[in-house]
Amino acid sequence: MNTAQVAQVAAEIEDVVRAIPGVADLYRPGSPFANVLDAGTRGLGLRDDAAPLVRVHRGDGEDRVEIAMGIHSAAGAAVTTQAVYRAVRDLLMERERPGARVVLTVVHVHEPPLRGASPV
Repeated sequence: MNTAQVAQVAAEIEDVVRAIPGVADLYRPGSPFANVLDAGTRGLGLRDDAAPLVRVHRGDGEDRVEIAMGIHSAAGAAVTTQAVYRAVRDLLMERERPGARVVLTVVHVHEPPLRGASPV
């Protein structure tokens, strides 16, 4: 896959993941340090702000997809991550990338607001 194809697949995966019930948000995957560097390159105009939040990487003969997401607590982390994994695997099969490693990270669980609770 060339760079344009990687970006296209990442955008398609992002669209599929956002459509999964229970997925609240997507975040840039990676360490805090990597995210600071990424923010810096975007701030300098060296990277497009519209770049997909899903990371697709091809290296050493292995494709890797990384997704960091927030989920709604009512949907359940296990159910939501399983649904995301299946949807991403199906898309990768369609794109003839069945051996890609899919890494899912739940970085935030969105709780519904408590009724009658006062802000602290």
